[in-house]
Amino acid sequence: MTAARLDIIDRWHQLNDTILQLVDVIPDDKLDWSPQDGLWSLREVLSHISATRGNWMSMRPRSSEELLAQARTKENIKDQLRQSWARVERFLSDQETLDRVWEGERDGQHFSYQGHWIAFHVLEHDVHHRADVFHYLALLGVAHPDVGTP
Repeated sequence: MTAARLDIIDRWHQLNDTILQLVDVIPDDKLDWSPQDGLWSLREVLSHISATRGNWMSMRPRSSEELLAQARTKENIKDQLRQSWARVERFLSDQETLDRVWEGERDGQHFSYQGHWIAFHVLEHDVHHRADVFHYLALLGVAHPDVGTP
């Protein structure tokens, strides 16, 4: 039996658009704000989304620190999110890439993941960290657009 293909590109694209909208409402002076010591700032959370997408979808790791250093403004952050989304979209649009088993070594450990698993792992990651941004904005008392759930 052949499994039906699940196309999540449009919904995930909408999710990415909501993240971009949330970046717009972050006050410039709050990009480095964190609810407590030891937790990431808004800038770090958003850079982490981009870095994780790039690392999983290309298997060529870029450090979060590298992206963070380039995320000086909200527009820089949005550019990173757009570029990383383009990488995700290419990954999701290629059936062979999704069906492929990706193997390698990271931190001295062997890994083996099917492209479908990678896609859903990164989607869950995006949803999780979008929720972080919502929580941070609420703690700051910043109203956010009604972006809903894609």
